[in-house]
Amino acid sequence: MSIGAGSARRWPSVGIERSPVERYVLAALLFFPVLCGVVPIVLYEKAASRVAWHDPALATVSAIGLALLCCLFAFVRYPAEARAARIIVVGLAITLGLFSFGLGDELGIADAARADALGNVLVYSRLIALVAALFSILRPSFAIFPMVYFAFHKNVTRAVSDAVELGRNDYAPLIEVGLFLACGLLGLGLLQSLSRLKPFTRYLPNPDELGTREFAAQAAGILLLAGIGAHFGNYFMSGMAKVTLDGGPLSWILENPTSSIMLAGYGLGAAPLGFSESLLAHAYEAVRAVQIPMNVVILAAQLLCFLAFLRRRWLIGLTAFFDIMHIGIFLLSGALFLHWIILNSLIVAVLTRMKESSFSTTAIVTGIVVTIFGDAVFYNARLGWYDSRQIRQAHFEALTKEGDWVRVAPSFFRDASYLLYARHFGYQEYRRESGHVPTSAWGQIGIRKVQPKSSEIASSNYEIMKLTNECAYPVEQPITPPDYDAARPAPFILGQHNRAVNLASSAVAVGYNFYPHHHYSMPFLHRAFEALEPRDIVAYRYLVDTVCLDVADGKVVRRVMTQTLGPRIDVRQ
Repeated sequence: MSIGAGSARRWPSVGIERSPVERYVLAALLFFPVLCGVVPIVLYEKAASRVAWHDPALATVSAIGLALLCCLFAFVRYPAEARAARIIVVGLAITLGLFSFGLGDELGIADAARADALGNVLVYSRLIALVAALFSILRPSFAIFPMVYFAFHKNVTRAVSDAVELGRNDYAPLIEVGLFLACGLLGLGLLQSLSRLKPFTRYLPNPDELGTREFAAQAAGILLLAGIGAHFGNYFMSGMAKVTLDGGPLSWILENPTSSIMLAGYGLGAAPLGFSESLLAHAYEAVRAVQIPMNVVILAAQLLCFLAFLRRRWLIGLTAFFDIMHIGIFLLSGALFLHWIILNSLIVAVLTRMKESSFSTTAIVTGIVVTIFGDAVFYNARLGWYDSRQIRQAHFEALTKEGDWVRVAPSFFRDASYLLYARHFGYQEYRRESGHVPTSAWGQIGIRKVQPKSSEIASSNYEIMKLTNECAYPVEQPITPPDYDAARPAPFILGQHNRAVNLASSAVAVGYNFYPHHHYSMPFLHRAFEALEPRDIVAYRYLVDTVCLDVADGKVVRRVMTQTLGPRIDVRQ
């Protein structure tokens, strides 16, 4: 059975003799669906960084125009030979449609004028996204809308809530793979339809072959493995990021304290094992004991993932391994790559229904090439850095009517929750002088190169990792001025609070713990805040700590080394 086909024979047929021109033309047409998938990705990448989709007029016209285009191409059916790719497209479309609807239309508003101007764009767009996701079961064109809308909503969140640092790693790869496959299937279905028109095929060699099941099965197979390769490129590029760190190709394997992410997740209130501090402490000790072998396995799987395309069973096994890895990371630290887990599960589901002989040489080579070089077209996450247990962590605290300061759960910020887990309000390592340790909230070191101003302390990220592993990176007491944009926390938190007040009086509001967060705040680690209502809060403040995290006597020890305490931000009653 060929990829995506029923019992179709392999194409090209053995008995057909072709001239060189015929072979080149038919080979090019085999990659026509791939081209149809690549072009929207290129346009999407440019639009994601250059177009202000939060502009009200543009957002309205784009939403209506995209919906009309989806309907215009609804005459194109899924090719019967592309069953595997269809399952992935429909699965991703429904997932993103549900997520888009769940994101809601209530934003934490820091820019009220821009939010008001958007009007009802978010209201009707999320409904269209949900309906289109359901209709994607029947037609590939409808799968496009929920994928594009999800990215649009993230852009609006960044603009309206002033959450500029929202990351793309958890959702962008899923959107691009889905968009690539959906547009590719649309192109293949369109090619099959056009092959029945004489004006289109009059000047093509052997035009009758374009409409055969053999041709469609081969084209669908190439498209499918190209899509899987686009996703596997995230793992490959993450492996490359690890071996190109400034400490040398083996520094991440041999010296990186990977287990520190467990302490960072607990410190942020995101670790699922945090319900039992002693269990988390013992798990940390166990992971630290096998840290080097674990690093070896992870890096080998990432760097050699392109070899999995040589065998269907290898591809199934490695994809399942990546899913297990993601689930393990979530349980140990709280970092949830839910979108990646869903995509990997869909890939395993379709591959298990196929035979080992399903892979053609052309499809295999395509999958390998896209995995290694697809970064030139697709957005590939580069998840490679050094970890640390000396960490710069920031959070908000809420002041209750009783006069108690309570730490705010990051999930409270809904679609902007990633901001409180990543870099905050313009903070970037080495962007300006800082007395804090130069890490992200998760203890990441090596996302950016060390600047000369830090050379008197450490001349490389590798040296910083060595210092922070012993909590020996020097910090200042006190820290002035702040190393973030001090004017930004106030409008952000007031906008988020106003949304919480509005949602508290709504009969259909979705709780913030049910949002599709990249990192969930564990309710049992935020019991004091979970018990509050928005009306109980009278003020907020923003804090930045450099902390040293460790385990002692079955407990997690959090030692604050220095702190930046922001001003009180009163809630407008």
